[in-house]
Amino acid sequence: MKKWLVPLLLISPLASADLLLDKEVSQLNFGSIKNNTVAELHRFTTLSGEVDGQGNALITIDLASVDTRIDIRDKRMKEHLFQVGQFPNAVYSTTVDIDNIRDMAIGEIQQRRLKGELDLHGNKKPLELLVRVVKGTGGAFSVFTVEPVFISIADFGLGAGVDKLQELAGLSSITRAVPVTFTAVFREKEAKEGDDDSEKGSPLKNVLPF
Repeated sequence: MKKWLVPLLLISPLASADLLLDKEVSQLNFGSIKNNTVAELHRFTTLSGEVDGQGNALITIDLASVDTRIDIRDKRMKEHLFQVGQFPNAVYSTTVDIDNIRDMAIGEIQQRRLKGELDLHGNKKPLELLVRVVKGTGGAFSVFTVEPVFISIADFGLGAGVDKLQELAGLSSITRAVPVTFTAVFREKEAKEGDDDSEKGSPLKNVLPF
């Protein structure tokens, strides 16, 4: 059996996607701590992703969609941290055993330690995730983190940007390792395209045991 690897975070889409990310029910969150005591939760609101027939998989994050719930902070992050004019996206890519996941029974849950590559701010680094995969109804698959994955600011050349944010906000410190969690729902291409003409519900309704 092929080794199971996975999606998270290609500037161009795969040539022929078999599974498409459902943007409406997928999400990615990250946290930060300022002044050593104040923890905050943030998110990106725009994700896209796909898996082709050979199992090549990717998730693309629109960095301009960062949402910290404070407008001025969002603006500063886009300009000084992510530099979205030069680096608009972050991308997580890998390969999955697509036949294996399609053979899962509805409601079946598999836990996997997954390996892939994160391309962020012009730097590419390996990234390992512990996730659960759940097969839902209607050709849907949910992939979600079991535990946060920590992204090192230094690994991706973001240290100067964090320094600038700290200076602008008058903070004594901002953490240099960021916890990230995500839930990604993929649907068979035909089912996803058909959602435009039918009422959408959760593909995992009455499936998840928790």
